[in-house]
Amino acid sequence: MKRRRRNPVPWWGRLEARVVAALVLLGTLCVGASAYLVQLTVAYFDGRWADALEQARASTEDVEPFHRDLVEARIAEYNARTRAIALELSLGDAAAAPLPDRTRLQELLAREPDLVGLVLARKDREPVSVDRASEYPEGTYDWFDSTAELGLPSDPAGSRGQLRVLFSIDPAIDDRFQVVGARRREIIREERDKDEIQRAVISVIGIASAFVLVFASLAGFVVARTTTRKVSELSRVMGQVGHGDLGARARVRGRDELGQLALAFNRMLDELAQAQRKVAYLQRIGAWQEMARRIAHEIKNPLTPIQLAVQQLREKDPGLSPDFSRMLRSAVEIVEDEVEGLRRMVTSFSQFAKVPEVRLARIELGRLLDEFERAYGHLTEVADDVLVVAAPDGAVVIDADRQLLKQSLVNLVENAVLSAREAGRVPVRVEVSTARIDGGIEIRVDDNGPGVPADRREQVFEPYETTREQGTGLGLAIVKKIVLDHGGEVWVDDSPLGGARFVVRIPVAPAGSEASLV
Repeated sequence: MKRRRRNPVPWWGRLEARVVAALVLLGTLCVGASAYLVQLTVAYFDGRWADALEQARASTEDVEPFHRDLVEARIAEYNARTRAIALELSLGDAAAAPLPDRTRLQELLAREPDLVGLVLARKDREPVSVDRASEYPEGTYDWFDSTAELGLPSDPAGSRGQLRVLFSIDPAIDDRFQVVGARRREIIREERDKDEIQRAVISVIGIASAFVLVFASLAGFVVARTTTRKVSELSRVMGQVGHGDLGARARVRGRDELGQLALAFNRMLDELAQAQRKVAYLQRIGAWQEMARRIAHEIKNPLTPIQLAVQQLREKDPGLSPDFSRMLRSAVEIVEDEVEGLRRMVTSFSQFAKVPEVRLARIELGRLLDEFERAYGHLTEVADDVLVVAAPDGAVVIDADRQLLKQSLVNLVENAVLSAREAGRVPVRVEVSTARIDGGIEIRVDDNGPGVPADRREQVFEPYETTREQGTGLGLAIVKKIVLDHGGEVWVDDSPLGGARFVVRIPVAPAGSEASLV
């Protein structure tokens, strides 16, 4: 039956598109809110700035007529002073014992601190001038030139001459006005700068908005792509597992929640595959046990009649022919040997078929190993062969069937001895040790035999799989079944002694369970 394809999800319904749209929308809202706040801020400060500029402009405009009036007042003052000095000189001409013109001008120059120079021009005399221009250099100070006619108010204009006076203008007055002018020019420049700043702010907001939107789109695409890739990977692996491929595994990308989910999913698949292998193995063992039971039953019944029949043949030999008697004895011995071999095989089949169910009880592992060492410490009939049993440090309480777990150790040690003996190892050395792990305990059986090739380490636990000349290949199968029934696992590894290491891992009992030991 052809499998129907699922309808593809439209692009607007995909998680990737939703994440990108959400980030773009979020970026747009952030940019819009920022632009609105910037607009309010610019409008507020623009109003305050405009008010300040308007006040500054009004101040400079108020200063300008004041300065103009001040300058006109100064000019009027200078002209009035010039006329006063001219009148003073004219009155001096009518006084008794008049002073010379130069002396009088020098007195006036010394009396007035802001005078730069005086020039007196009379009609009947040579012009006389005095000055102190060195004290008021023209490049540093501004001068004001004022003239007045000499004579009394009743005299005709210009009847006696003319007076020219040079005044030094206070540079602080002009400097203050220059400062006001510079401030006014600065206000005009600030008004232009304000417009430029507004345009710059608008440009910056536009560029920032475009950048944020582009960045949000790219970030949304990257985040969505990364997230959806992980989800798609999990979905793909789930589909493969749903179709029966328990070997599929999801790639773990990152350490976030999705990465942890992929890791947990892979761990679940590993446990599921392990449980599936365990169930399959137990099913095969069950089938083998049923077959062994039937074979043992079918073979066991005719063995006794066969053995009795050949014994009767040997006893009924009339002895008439030595050759015939010799041939008969040889045939009877062969049949008896084969019958004995069949009996041993039937016994193995019966033992394999009648492996009892595990009955768990709280036991102390160190005590079980002590019992095993006392019962099987001799190992073999060869005195140099060594069995070393190392008890665990401290009390280790496990839930196990004492007899069956001990039988597993016996099978593992016998398998190690036979393998080392057939490989010609002298002496044979077998070590039984333990090691604590998280939530369990490992029982390790090491030997100095030939070891187990890596490509056969899974097959050695299958029934009737053996490479030894003697053996049925059922001992390790019984061990694995017992261990699996205990909720543990068993495997083969390389041994530090040079041979094989069989590791039995079983869980330990919860803490505080020593009181229920049996």
